Amino acid sequence: MRLDTLKWNDHTFKQLSKEAKLIYCFLEAHCSTAGFLQADESDIANGIGLKRRTGLNPFGNVVILALKELEDSSFITQGDYDFILVKGTHKKRAYGKLKVSDKAKDCYRVGVLKSGMHTAVLKEINSTCECFSKEVILEEFEAYFEVLEREVFHEVLR
Repeated sequence: MRLDTLKWNDHTFKQLSKEAKLIYCFLEAHCSTAGFLQADESDIANGIGLKRRTGLNPFGNVVILALKELEDSSFITQGDYDFILVKGTHKKRAYGKLKVSDKAKDCYRVGVLKSGMHTAVLKEINSTCECFSKEVILEEFEAYFEVLEREVFHEVLR
């Protein structure tokens, strides 16, 4: 998976701490097609090579504070059971740099349905929907509701 290098031009991303940027890159590189990742703070700390210390909080608050910073900046959403949603990932992986506009919806429909990407994302939504609020799922995967029939999601979001 290639990282989104354009993210570094984003004004909000530039304002993040170096730890938050590093952790975002780790999350983006390791998340699934739809942007989901199940990892706790020790998984993330080990993944970025943070040295373990002795004591009650072996990684300090570095990971916790960086995740909070990323969530406050709307780059991620944390769910139950250590699930993290890296926002916008499914759009980049489905059809390049997609913006959901009237013009892009046609490209999106062709790109997603021909590649079968919607199936993978739908499976991930089904398996993780209980970890996130209905609002988070609806907001993040809005384009899928317009492209695919709403009945597909009816069972998921009861």
